[in-house]
Amino acid sequence: MISISTLQASELQKIRVASAYLFSLDHARDDSFIENLNLSTIKRAFRTKAKRYHPDRHQDAEPFEIEKRKERFVRIEEAYRVLRSYVPETDSIPSVTNEKRARIIAVGGAKGGIGKSIFSANLAAYLSGLGKKTVAVDLDLGGANLHLYLGETFLKWNINDFLNKRVSTIEDTLVTSKYGPSLIGGDSSQLGASNIGFSRKLKLVRAIKEINADYIILDLGGDTSYNVIDFFLMADLGIILTTCDPASYIEAYNFIKVAFFRKLSRLFGPESELRNKRDIQLERLLEEFTHSPISSRFKMIDELMEEVWEKHPQHINLLQEIIKRFSPSLLVNRVTSQCNVSQVVKRLQDVSRKMLSINLRYLGSIQQQVEIEASARNLVPMITSYPDSMFTRSMKDLVDRLIMN
Repeated sequence: MISISTLQASELQKIRVASAYLFSLDHARDDSFIENLNLSTIKRAFRTKAKRYHPDRHQDAEPFEIEKRKERFVRIEEAYRVLRSYVPETDSIPSVTNEKRARIIAVGGAKGGIGKSIFSANLAAYLSGLGKKTVAVDLDLGGANLHLYLGETFLKWNINDFLNKRVSTIEDTLVTSKYGPSLIGGDSSQLGASNIGFSRKLKLVRAIKEINADYIILDLGGDTSYNVIDFFLMADLGIILTTCDPASYIEAYNFIKVAFFRKLSRLFGPESELRNKRDIQLERLLEEFTHSPISSRFKMIDELMEEVWEKHPQHINLLQEIIKRFSPSLLVNRVTSQCNVSQVVKRLQDVSRKMLSINLRYLGSIQQQVEIEASARNLVPMITSYPDSMFTRSMKDLVDRLIMN
C-alpha cells in the first residue's frame, strides 16, 4: 500500500499519471484508491491493458492505429513500473497475531437436536485428556446445557454473571469439570438471556479471546441469529454439524451461506480490524449482495467479484483473501447404515463452491451408537464411558486432523 502523506508532490503526481494510464482518471484522483493499491491489483490491471493495447495483437489494423497502440503500450509499461516501485512485494489484509493465544474452535449448525453439545463436550474432554489446557464455553445462550454433558448439574457462576458485572472477569466464572476441561456455562432461565445486545456481545467476544488456554471450544445455538453467527466467525476453526437428514444438511448450507454473508457485511464494522479502511461504496455493494432478495442481479459470489473488479479494483485482493480465509469444516454426525455420507458431503461442497466460491472441508463422520445417548443420560462423556468405542476412535481421527490443520 502507498502512504500519500510521505510522498513529495512530484512523486504523487507521477503516481497519479501512472494510475490514469493503468486504471482511469477517476481512480487517479482518488486518494483512497491510491493508498490501497497493492501488487495483485496492479498486475491484474497491467495484464488487462496489455491485452488491449499490445501492438502484436492488432497486426491487421491501419498503420497509424498500430503506431498509436505502440505508444499507448509503452506508457502502460512505464505506468506499471512506476506503481510497482511504490508498493511492497507482498500484500495481505491486516491481522493481529499472538503466538500464545488459544485456538478457538466453534461448533455450529442451523438445526437443533443434531448432537452439537454432546460433540463439544467430548471434543473438550478429549483435548484435555491429551494434556491440552482446554476451556469449553456454552454459547447456546437460549438453551444452555453443555455443563450437563461434562457432569455438572449446578454452576455457581455462568456467563450471565460476567455480562451483568457480578464478576470482574470471564475467567472468574470458570469451573473445573469432572472430566478434565474447564467450563464456562450458561443460564438460559434468565429472561432475555439469548438476546444480548451488540456491545455486550463484543465484550463477551473480546473476553473469550483473552482466556488463557490451549484450546477453547464454543458450543453454539442451533439457529442463524446474528449472535450465533458472530460467535462462529470469531473462531479460528468453525465446525458445522449435520446429519444425513435432508432438513439438517439444507440448514447446514444455510448456516454456511449466512455466516459468509455476515462476514462480508461486517467487513468494515466497528469490531473489524479493517474498520479504519472503510470504503462506503464497497460497503454499499456488499450490502446489496448480502441483503438483496432472490431476484437480485447477484446470484453468485463470482458475479459480485466481477462488479468489484470493475468498480473497486483496489479491493479485489482484499475480498479474495477474505473468501480464502472463510474455510468452515463439515462433520456428519449420527451416521446410520442408511446414510450416504459421501453424497451429502458432495452436495454441500458442490453448492458451496458454485454459489459462494467456498471450499468446504470435510472433517469426517461419527457413527450413531446407542451408547452415546446412554452416556449423555448418565452425564458422562462418551470418551470416558467407552474409551475403546468407535466414537472415541472417530474423535481421535478428528482431533488429529484439527491439530494438523
